Amino acid sequence: MFTTIFGKKIYYEMYGAEHGNTLLYLHGGPGASCLDFAGQAKALSRQVRVILLDQLGVLRSDAIAENEDYGMEYQVEMFEEIRKVFGIEKWSILGHSYGGMLAVLYAHLYPDSIHKMILDCPSLWFEDSARSVAEYLCEHIESHNNREQSELCEKLKRTDYQGGKECIYDLITLLNGCTDMQLRNYLHGVSFEEYQKSMDTSEITNEMWAKGDRHLEKLLEKPPVQKESNAQRVTMMDNFMPMIQKITLPVLLINGKFDPACTKRQIEYMLSNVPNIMQIVFENSGHFPRIEEAEKYTNVVLDFLEK
Repeated sequence: MFTTIFGKKIYYEMYGAEHGNTLLYLHGGPGASCLDFAGQAKALSRQVRVILLDQLGVLRSDAIAENEDYGMEYQVEMFEEIRKVFGIEKWSILGHSYGGMLAVLYAHLYPDSIHKMILDCPSLWFEDSARSVAEYLCEHIESHNNREQSELCEKLKRTDYQGGKECIYDLITLLNGCTDMQLRNYLHGVSFEEYQKSMDTSEITNEMWAKGDRHLEKLLEKPPVQKESNAQRVTMMDNFMPMIQKITLPVLLINGKFDPACTKRQIEYMLSNVPNIMQIVFENSGHFPRIEEAEKYTNVVLDFLEK
């Protein structure tokens, strides 16, 4: 289904429409889409209404124009407008990976619109996550005796990128050189083939996937703030950890024991600095507990939302 927000067509799916409590899913990537959350949404819909969407510039939603001003704040404004269009007084939000950054920004800007927040294997500081991923892949990279990839791995582990976007391009290059698809996708409890089977991509075209390049480019830009605007103009390369300590609503942190993206440093920071947080560790998961330990994930999320 589609809804029009600020003149743009946004693809969404709704499950459990009969329920009053609503959960909005914010996908990661950037550009990963809501494809791999559909199975979990169906399971959760036995007790809550679940809304999934492809963010602007992702897959089935409208593309972003070359000269269009798009960023994380604008995407949050779109979430808030969707809430109003659907007539929802308050909803809870669930952000996975990069979507955790969006969730934190949304809760920071619109705390009165949100009941509770779930951070699912969040990456709240991309450079820190990239360094951890390099450590995670190092043994695999070195086993292939690829000097260029090994040097890139060391660069990611040791370089202070100071928020520069070179970091994300270095990580993409490193991941593209990883031949083990399970490692490359930070999986532990399921194979890459099982992960693929968890989503329906039969109607997704190469043209749809290609939209994501501009989506990422725009998220790395930091346009100047307009004089009449109070917007912060952050980028995905900023450190979002200090922002989360100001959030007082209930927070559930879900992390896979073997996930390199949600780092030990970030987890310890959240547990020490967020006033109303609880943590659930998934012992047989990497970056996708909702697929790797699906039944436990459903029960944990529903229990948190229903308390």
